Amino acid sequence: MKTMRLFLSALLVLLASAAVATAQTKIIDNGPDASKKVMVVLGDGYAAGADQTKFNTDVDNLLKNGVFGNDFFKENQNAFNVYRFNLISAESGVSQKVYNENGTPNNGSDDTVTSTTIKNTALKYIWSGSWAHCWLEGSANTEALIQAAIAPLAKVDYLVIILNQDSYGGCGGGGRQVVPRGVTWPVLAHEFGHGVGGLSDEYFNSGTSWTGGLKNGPNCSTVLNRNTVHWNRFIDPATALPTVYNAATMDSNETVGMFEGCGTKATGIYRPVHNCRMRGNTPEFCPVCYTHMKGALKPYLDHDYLDSLAGDFTGDGKSDVLIHNGKDLAIYRRNPNANDLSLHWIANNIVPAAVGGTTWQPAEHDQYYILDFNGDGKDDVVVFNGSDWVMPYLGLLRSTGSGLECIKRYDDAIGGFWDMTPGDKFYVGDFSGDGKDDLFIFNGTNWSMTYLGLLRSTGTALAGEARHDGNLPGWSLQPGDKFFPGDFDADGKTDLYVSNVTNWGPEYLGMLKSSGTSLSRIKLFTDALPGWTTKDGDKFYVGDFNGDGKADLYVFNGTDWAYAYLLMVKSTGTDLSFVERYDSSSAAANIPGWEMRKHDSFYVSDANKDGKSDLFVFNTSDWSTEYLGTLRSTSTGLSGSWSADWVGGWNLGSVDKILVANYEGGAGKPDIFIRNANWFGLLRKSAGGFVMDRIYHSWIYTAQHDAKPWSDTMP
Repeated sequence: MKTMRLFLSALLVLLASAAVATAQTKIIDNGPDASKKVMVVLGDGYAAGADQTKFNTDVDNLLKNGVFGNDFFKENQNAFNVYRFNLISAESGVSQKVYNENGTPNNGSDDTVTSTTIKNTALKYIWSGSWAHCWLEGSANTEALIQAAIAPLAKVDYLVIILNQDSYGGCGGGGRQVVPRGVTWPVLAHEFGHGVGGLSDEYFNSGTSWTGGLKNGPNCSTVLNRNTVHWNRFIDPATALPTVYNAATMDSNETVGMFEGCGTKATGIYRPVHNCRMRGNTPEFCPVCYTHMKGALKPYLDHDYLDSLAGDFTGDGKSDVLIHNGKDLAIYRRNPNANDLSLHWIANNIVPAAVGGTTWQPAEHDQYYILDFNGDGKDDVVVFNGSDWVMPYLGLLRSTGSGLECIKRYDDAIGGFWDMTPGDKFYVGDFSGDGKDDLFIFNGTNWSMTYLGLLRSTGTALAGEARHDGNLPGWSLQPGDKFFPGDFDADGKTDLYVSNVTNWGPEYLGMLKSSGTSLSRIKLFTDALPGWTTKDGDKFYVGDFNGDGKADLYVFNGTDWAYAYLLMVKSTGTDLSFVERYDSSSAAANIPGWEMRKHDSFYVSDANKDGKSDLFVFNTSDWSTEYLGTLRSTSTGLSGSWSADWVGGWNLGSVDKILVANYEGGAGKPDIFIRNANWFGLLRKSAGGFVMDRIYHSWIYTAQHDAKPWSDTMP
């Protein structure tokens, strides 16, 4: 036995030497292998030299830019790590076997071999081109050669093997797919439906009938019952069963029913749609297959809704949502005729470069800011990362209407004007008044003095307009300064309110006016605002609550007094003037229609589209249930309305975060995107409170992907 073990060990070493990986390249990297699905792509019949370049190109065309560059797998690329192993074969091309099929190409039992041509290749595959023989087959040593080749990796979930053979076909199963280089990427994507999702084929041979007994799989079922078929929740109650395809009234890929023919059999078994990728290769995965595969990959995606921002990235006047997850960045767009969302654009690992630009690589600690830096009516993105790389980076991501592209990236410094550090903070506003959003940049932690800079957007780059070092006219900059942009004098240039309650004995609020090229103070408030004693816990919200074009202030304090207080002070252009103050001491002193409490959180919005800045208010701590309210401005006061606990199918909770949005379109921002780690919702203001238009669990999907879109049973 010892001699036999030594012999087998020597054999494996010998076999391994025949399939040495000259290069192991991680072509898709989404983090540690332990938390991802690991795929390895090998080549057979690719010799040294030009064949290796050919193999790399084949991998890019079929896998990296093919399968993972399109539809489902592009959207879910985050679940995978993909390695390319370059195996060198002694000869170019693979071995060949020719069968005499005796006139029955679908039946291999009567076939005979007429010729075999052997080549010395890394994995010893043999190509036959015979459907009945799975197009190809391995040799006696093929499995040992494969295992030796992939031995350097501790974990391999899926194997793709590409043969240097210019033909169509392929064979696979059990997470393995072997294809000739002549196939197209949709064929490979179809095969991944088997390996990743455990899906069945949906094509069928005419004249055949299912005889295999009961089957109720994810996409093939003999159960002709709308209540118990596996994909029952996707079937509209009005859809007849069995379902006969009608091109005039049905979408061949989206309309879900029970269409006869599946699993290679024509009768007695049913598929969800007329034509899915599991039937015709080139269509996308249907709603049923998509959802099933998405559920299978969910544990490996590392996706949530926490890092989300609202913006109109298409310029259609309706809010979209930008969602960042690690190395992924995606835009979901409001669908034209419904208040729901669908995937509009996604970047996996790389945001592409514009002409003359450079790329941006999303990373965990990216900080995203929404603004229109070129004034074209589409929201763009500025992104800063000061911690994930060896130096800080700042990127300008321009919206093309169909996605984002990086037009400029600053590495470590901005043109001799500013050396970036991790403590840099950014504020958005058009301080030059030219219709392009600019940036204020502030740092109070990384240098011996405090700095405030004005970065003017040229539309394609940032220009350092002014830098205030330590001081600006009328204001001494300090580390505890907090800034609130707003045009408080209605001259078309964004100014700054600035508060400091930590670095001095008195507590200060300043009004810093923009001249277009610099800042200067026009008003300083010490320890008090009109009708208000300033305290450490004051929170400031900028908005034009009287509609005169000047940015006013709401001020809230729920911590420093026995009661919660809310102040409204309007801007005169050079000063602040008292308008109203509310407190929670009594019903008479409180906001009509809303009982203010200490843990109220506020969000500025024009909730009724009248040109005056209102407030959304959310409280999850001070009552027996949660409340979401609207405080509408009358110019001289507020009036409230609210919803409690449930808004449609959304259960308000302490983990929920709110984004003010305008997904309906039209003037103002009357809507809310609400989300937590696992749920995302669209809430719309109504006369008596809020209504829910859409709710998503785990991922955003179109209405066609669930006939009961508010179901909480998504995988």
